[in-house]
Amino acid sequence: MLYNTLSIFKKDNNSTNQTFQFSYLTILGLIATLLLITGCDLTDSDQEATIFETDFRSERADWESLYTGYPVGDEKNMEFDNGIKSLPEPLNSSENGYYITALNRSDNVKMLLRNQIDGLDPNTTYSVRFTVRFATEEPSGCAGVGGAPGEAVKVIADASEIRPEPIIENEGDDGYYLLNIQYMGDSQEWYQNAIMGNIANSRECEDGDEFEIKEVSSGLSHSTVTTNENGEAWLIFGTRSGFEGQTELYYTYFKAEFRK
Repeated sequence: MLYNTLSIFKKDNNSTNQTFQFSYLTILGLIATLLLITGCDLTDSDQEATIFETDFRSERADWESLYTGYPVGDEKNMEFDNGIKSLPEPLNSSENGYYITALNRSDNVKMLLRNQIDGLDPNTTYSVRFTVRFATEEPSGCAGVGGAPGEAVKVIADASEIRPEPIIENEGDDGYYLLNIQYMGDSQEWYQNAIMGNIANSRECEDGDEFEIKEVSSGLSHSTVTTNENGEAWLIFGTRSGFEGQTELYYTYFKAEFRK
């Protein structure tokens, strides 16, 4: 590599000239540092994004609920329930949210929503960024069985080429529901990559339970997905719980940003 130099002359207190040699690479490094300091972003954040969003407060989209991470046949004990409901007090009860709940007797339940989207370029790989907004009553810093009722319930999201759905591990009395897209590779790696945050709100434990709206967002390239020949892909988001108790959430907003 060719290193050209630039000479800069500076007069010191003794009025003598000193020559400082800088390579072009040094100058480029200084420029890059200045860009970082001034907040300039050279990532793909400025690239045009295709956005899919749902405002559950005022519209009913084609999202389907699903649950995984529990024994086959144990649905009644898990106390599943979901659907569009009015937001609870002290929130605006004239607005709706997508309500979902479970009693996590398995210490591993996932409460999820899925939807297939289209309108993307066919056979194209995209990076995906997610934003999820929801009402949660779980304060920060509380202790709970298995884990904290706020911090141990992780918000997760992913995009997939295939339809996310439960699959059964083992047979008979040992049957257990798993999420298919998690087990297409390293399941723990998938889970860690899917995490966006947790459901603990801004209240402290001693303040008691009260519903608040919380928003979590992922990084720009949280997920990578390749569309099919029709420009379609699947979206999934929800929670995975390590708290062995009941969790109730009202999802109010979801957004997925696709960038090539």
